[in-house]
Formats: sequence, structure tokens, C-alpha cells
Amino acid sequence: MRYKLFLSLFLVICILGAVPARAQSTPPATTGDFQWAVIPYAWLTGLNGTIGAKGYDTTVSAPFVNLAKYLDIGAMVHLEGLYRDRVGLFTDFNYSLLGDEASGKRVSLDGKTSLLLTDIAAFYRLGTFPMGQADGFLNCDLLAGARIWSLSLLLDGDRARGGRNIFENRSWVDPIVGARAEFHFNKAWMLSLRGGVGGFSISSAITWDATAAVGYTFWEHGTLLLGYRAVGVNHDEGSGKSAFKFDATLSGPILGLAFTF
Repeated sequence: MRYKLFLSLFLVICILGAVPARAQSTPPATTGDFQWAVIPYAWLTGLNGTIGAKGYDTTVSAPFVNLAKYLDIGAMVHLEGLYRDRVGLFTDFNYSLLGDEASGKRVSLDGKTSLLLTDIAAFYRLGTFPMGQADGFLNCDLLAGARIWSLSLLLDGDRARGGRNIFENRSWVDPIVGARAEFHFNKAWMLSLRGGVGGFSISSAITWDATAAVGYTFWEHGTLLLGYRAVGVNHDEGSGKSAFKFDATLSGPILGLAFTF
């Protein structure tokens, strides 16, 4: 049900809302050595691609507009720390559980799938540059880290699989590099752009991501974020009964609250 997604987001916001925070609307030159950001958010994640296990493939075409039909639970949060406005570390945690509601509802996925996607990256701030207005500035960051995937797949048995259920659990790690730009137009409005690529045939053939979000600082302690995120991967390993394939794109709108302190 659609309410499950918004209930999950509401609970996370309630837990984190007690954190003392200050909206970052000007370059933090004198706010101390460390700055922190906690961003609980909802990612209405559509899934398109091919998932395969033990020699059997299933095509998934589930845009985010059909999310209420198959999402059982979802939890997403971004945590970030910056030291002396120069170097930092962030993690982006996403968990979703797709349940049996998918069956018979035009989603080519029977059974249950859980996906844990975590980005951990260090970043280096190239600088903070004025943008012409008295209170406008631009932050530019270079990123490098790892993307951790953990996928559990349970397919309901049918004649094509001899009436048996198929269960597969795989985890892998992809190196990633990328960049981020934050345009602070004034004390209220900002635009964040992030993109990257990875895999490099070390674990996955390729993985990539792109995120764009508009932020509005509506009170002293937080910023409302609205945007769109997409993450793709082409991961193929093993053969025959040990084969596993996840060649898919996850994409959809994001909605969150950024607390900075």
C-alpha cells in the first residue's frame, strides 16, 4: 500500500527530527571544524531490467507509479560529515522489500525480493565559489568510494521451474567515482547535482548514478528536498545452476528533509 512508504518516511523523520540543526544557507567559514547532515528521504523506486538466478531469467518492468502494488517496506537515509569545509565522508542507505503483491499485477516478478543498496564515499571539496549575488555560492566536490549491493530473490515455483521455488542471495561491491555540485542561489533556494560511474568490470561490468534535487530552506533547522534519482547496474556472474544476473535500472522521484548542524 502507498501509505506504507509514507509511514516509513514519517517514522524516520520523527526519530531524527530531535537532532539540533541549523540550515546551511551561507558558506560555513566559522562554524567549527565539523559539519554534519542527516537527510531521511523517500525514493519512489521504479525497477526495470532483467533478474536471473540458476539459469532462469525474469523481466521486471515496474515504474514508480505502480509502487503501491508491490512495495512492502522502504527505508532511506543520507548521512554526511565535512571537516574544515574541505574533506568529508557520506553514506547513502536504501532498503526496499518487494512482496507477493507483485503477482498478477502486470509486474513480471513472482515471489519476494529484498534489495539493500549502500553508497559509502569520501569527497574532496575543490572550493566554494561566489555566484554573483551577495549570498549566492557554489560548492564543487570530487567523490570516490564503494557501492554495496545485497539482493535476495525468491521466485514462486511454476511448471517452468519444476514446481520448485528458487531462492538466491548475492552481495557484491563496486568501486565508484563521481562529482557533485551544489548551487546556493540565495538563503532559501539551492540545486544539488550528483553523478558517478563505477564497476569497471571488477565486480559489475558497470554501475552508474545520477541525482538532481531542488532544495528550499523553509525554517532555520531544515531544508525540504525534491528531485529525481536513477541508479543502474549490469552484474552477471556464474553459469548454469550457479548463474546470477542483475541488469537493471532503479529510478524515481525523491522527497526528503535535510537537517544540518
